[in-house]
Parts: sequence; C-alpha cells; structure tokens
Amino acid sequence: MSDKENKINKLNKIKSMIEGFCRNHLNNEYEGYAIKLFDMLSRKRKIDISRGKEEIWAASIVYVIARLNFLFDRADKNYITADDVCDFFQTKKSTIGNKATQIEKECKLSIGAAGYCRREIADSLTFYRTAKGFIIPKSMVQDLAFEVFNEMESEENRIEEEQLKTREQKKLKKQRTETDRKISENRKKKRGNRNDDEQLSF
Repeated sequence: MSDKENKINKLNKIKSMIEGFCRNHLNNEYEGYAIKLFDMLSRKRKIDISRGKEEIWAASIVYVIARLNFLFDRADKNYITADDVCDFFQTKKSTIGNKATQIEKECKLSIGAAGYCRREIADSLTFYRTAKGFIIPKSMVQDLAFEVFNEMESEENRIEEEQLKTREQKKLKKQRTETDRKISENRKKKRGNRNDDEQLSF
C-alpha cells in the first residue's frame, strides 16, 4: 500500500470514529463542527493527523468541540464528561487534553469560534465597537438593528401617512376652491339676471 493510500485510510478511520462518537453521545450539529475541524486539520502542513494513533486524533477533535461548546458543563443539555470521550476512544485524559490544546493553537480556535460552536455562544462572545466607542456583544447589535429597523419602518409609515394626509388635504382644498368658484359664478349670473329684469321693467 502506498503512503498516499495509507494516509487516506487513516483519515477515513479518524472521521469514522468521530461520527461514531457523535451518533452515540451528541447530535448532527456537533458532528458537523467536529467534521469541519477534522477537514481543516487534514489540510494542515504543520500538523499531520495521519501520523500517530487514530484514536488520539479522533478523541482530541471531539474534545476540542466539546470544550468550545461548554459540553463539559453539567448545565448544558448535551452534557458529556472528558471520561465519556476517553472511554469511548480508549485514551488517556492527559494525552487528549494536551493534544486538544495543540489543535486549538494550530487552528487559532477559542471559545466563541464561529463555525465550531453554537450560534448563541459565538454571538455572545463576539463584540463590536459602536461609533461612540461602546463595546457591545453581537447579540445586542442584532437586537439594536431590529429596533432600528422597526423605528425606520415606523418612520416610513409615519411619512407615508403624512404624505397621504397632505394629498387628501390638497384634494379637499381643490374641491372647496372649485365649489367656491361655482358658487361665485352662480351668484354673478343671478345678479346679472336681476339687472336684466330691472332694465326690462323700465
């Protein structure tokens, strides 16, 4: 078997192990994050995941995703322990912990890394600086944007209502002007008729 074929086989084995753990302990969302991290690592030159034990790489990748998503926190509904990971892959916690840290450094991953953790986590740990210099989380930016949108929509509706009101007022004013003109013409005609009658009477 060539080196290339051997590498492909090892990578496929690592991927299969990750999928197996996620099916047993997690869900499709976390599996997607783990496979995305696996794909990134498989393209790295400084770190060759085709070297060493497949179980260690698979466990370390899962460990990174679990850590980024607070899955080791008992409060999380998808709570798992480091022992769950290590027991499944038959590895040691110290080895996996060190390898996970190596992966995070190489891939420049930290808590809140977009694409590797739940959106609510990423949004709560992504910050923006406002024009006035305030630092606010992304989730607040989205809320503010929604409020601004509603305000803009309300303002547009208000302007539209005012324009409609103005058009109606102009229409009524035109109608009144036309009515006044007709009344004036009728009065002139009546006065003219009275003058004609008075002339005839003489």
